[in-house]
Amino acid sequence: MTKVLIVDDEKYVRMGIRSETDWALIGCEVVAEASNGEEALLMADEFRPDLVVSDIRMPKMDGIALAEKLLEKYPGTKVIFLTAYNEFEYARQAIRIGVSDYLLKPFQDGELEASIQRLLHLHPNAPASSKELEEKLIPLKKKEDISNRYVQTAIAYIEEHFAEMDFSVTGLAQSMGVSDGHISRLFKAETDVSINNYLTKYRIRMAMDYLKDVQVKVYEVAEKVGYQDIAYFSNTFKKLVGRTPSDYQTKGLME
Repeated sequence: MTKVLIVDDEKYVRMGIRSETDWALIGCEVVAEASNGEEALLMADEFRPDLVVSDIRMPKMDGIALAEKLLEKYPGTKVIFLTAYNEFEYARQAIRIGVSDYLLKPFQDGELEASIQRLLHLHPNAPASSKELEEKLIPLKKKEDISNRYVQTAIAYIEEHFAEMDFSVTGLAQSMGVSDGHISRLFKAETDVSINNYLTKYRIRMAMDYLKDVQVKVYEVAEKVGYQDIAYFSNTFKKLVGRTPSDYQTKGLME
């Protein structure tokens, strides 16, 4: 799990970022929050976050000063600024000191997850093939790597039924003769993700394969992988892949 520190002087903004971002889906965990740069540095010493999502304007120590001190002390840390329109040029200049990315507030649903995915996976230090990037971007445990036979069966069920729009954990559990709760606990223990998150990731991985055919339409791919709502599919795809289905279809991951 990628450890995340959220920094903003407004409590409800921090709560919103924490609750409205699908951290588990992108393999992240919020380990701490801070209300200003000084507090954030203390939190960084204690929790050693991999990623800091920070506002720019804050009391005591602003985001720019925080980023400078943080990157000096922990050079490998990634920093994303959330910035208001009137701070836009300020945020762009922050890139020069090593800030990784910035988002203009109010940002749209899925934008933060997409930014994080691009940041963590689409610009690797070492060269990688497209397939290697896909596996790093959306990691999935395979049946062969699982020791529990119930979880192996559950993964096989997902691989066979992922395209069904009415897929449910209840249906999966009933097919195996076990309770929803039992198979959900076993699955999470073996794979580190919930059944629904595994399903989502498997669907998007399949969608990536389908989109490599430039003749296929995005709405057709959405239906092929179990999504009736193309907007929801596109948003989910963007969260995990870091770009829209149409962008991925034309550019792939390497550009």
